[in-house]
Amino acid sequence: MRNYTFRHLTEADLPLMRRWLQTAHVKVWWPDADKQIALMERDMDSAAIDMRVVSLIDHPFAYIHDHDARAFEMPQYADLPFGARVMATFVGDSDFMGQGHSVGYIEAYIRSLRLKYPMVAVAPGTTDTRTITIYKQAGFMNRRLTTTAEGRLVQVMTHL
Repeated sequence: MRNYTFRHLTEADLPLMRRWLQTAHVKVWWPDADKQIALMERDMDSAAIDMRVVSLIDHPFAYIHDHDARAFEMPQYADLPFGARVMATFVGDSDFMGQGHSVGYIEAYIRSLRLKYPMVAVAPGTTDTRTITIYKQAGFMNRRLTTTAEGRLVQVMTHL
């Protein structure tokens, strides 16, 4: 097991986040870097969302956040039990792709969340088969297909 660390996102991390959000492999699923940076800036000091930079041996390579399933009016999570958390993530540094790091750090993060919360959920786009496979390898199970408030079809997956 690798020793991943998860430190709070700070304002000093925003240039790195912008650079990652502008890479082709991240833009596919997080298409508007300016909007994402604005959301990060807005929510950075909010207790409603926990935003983290993932590192391995002091090298940052990914972003992950989690929040209460009812914190942000997201209909795809409306049927989850109270106390459930929602998680989203991406690998920013492409050198860390294809080596099992995604499954590794997601599993590590989930272990800490599950100590406090009854369920963790994700909702990748249904055409994002790579991410769905990674989440399944990390212990998530399909819950249901549904649409987001924007009309995007997603596969809600839960980790019980």
